[in-house]
Amino acid sequence: MHTAPETVVLGTGFAGLTAAVRLAEDGYRVRCHGDRAMGASQRNFGQLHSGAVYAPVLPEVAAACWQHRTRWFGLLGSDIPRTYGLALFSAYDEVERYTQAWSNLGIPVRPLSAGKLDCFGVGPCPAPEAAFALPDVSVDVSALHARTATHAADLGVALAPPESCAVVRSGDDVILWGPSLGYYRPSTLVLATGHHTAHLLDLLGLQHPLSISRLPYGVLDRSDLRHPLTYWLDGDLLALSPQPDGLHVALPGRPTEPVDEAKEHYRLAASLSQRWPALPVEKLRLAWGQVAEPTGSRPDPSALVVDLSSPPPGWGRAANLIVCLPGKWTTAWHSADQVAQAVGARA
Repeated sequence: MHTAPETVVLGTGFAGLTAAVRLAEDGYRVRCHGDRAMGASQRNFGQLHSGAVYAPVLPEVAAACWQHRTRWFGLLGSDIPRTYGLALFSAYDEVERYTQAWSNLGIPVRPLSAGKLDCFGVGPCPAPEAAFALPDVSVDVSALHARTATHAADLGVALAPPESCAVVRSGDDVILWGPSLGYYRPSTLVLATGHHTAHLLDLLGLQHPLSISRLPYGVLDRSDLRHPLTYWLDGDLLALSPQPDGLHVALPGRPTEPVDEAKEHYRLAASLSQRWPALPVEKLRLAWGQVAEPTGSRPDPSALVVDLSSPPPGWGRAANLIVCLPGKWTTAWHSADQVAQAVGARA
């Protein structure tokens, strides 16, 4: 059995890399294993949320977004493309609720006149009754992910090559095995593998309350389309985000099972054609993101970090395992702080 690094992070998405960075900043020797594949955060919308869109309905998520979003700024640099956000309202009914929530959290927004709205490059659409500039931005998440990995390596995080690395249960411990690694037991293993987390816990025979949800969104595959990051914050709550592969389109809500793909495609297309009639809705294709999240309620929906050395109800025990699932990639630093606290408490 090889001598393991003091802490191993399994997962090289934003959750795994930020956890590895925080541990390295605290002086731990860290190795990060993963296949470097595109994770859920890089397949969906790419919003660096300010918390504004969640403020009235998910205040904990909104507060975590607003508190931790600036920690991405040093990694963004000036060379990573970004597009700033807008909030539009088709009626005044919801405006006061949102503006009060923004004020409560200290999120700065700026009212926009029709003339100012045109300056953002908004195409032809039904004129909103109210519009605001938000501190949200849509970023090239692939470029930001690469920058985050480089930052982790600069801090001394050992990024394992993209070979397979299996997890094996051995009593109360979790053992890692890889072709060039052999078997070893990390003193602490952080499982930050997104929607794969539930499957890995199942393989280990560890009880957990996680379920997998498939979330539909649409993509307009047109590199020549130009549009700001835009949220309609009333009605159907349509969101539209520019990404390198085109415009991404999403609506809130979860599809019922069994999933009716035709129905989900129609739901997106109908909303898009109503809100943005000039966009080529006939070119819209359906895509899917996946997320692992606990069933039922939990106290902090902006992050889930569970130390299985002392598991809460509904979780199995593993002496050296910590589960890390940020609610949004914007709040990955929030979960990374909790991982660092949990690892420090073990010392």
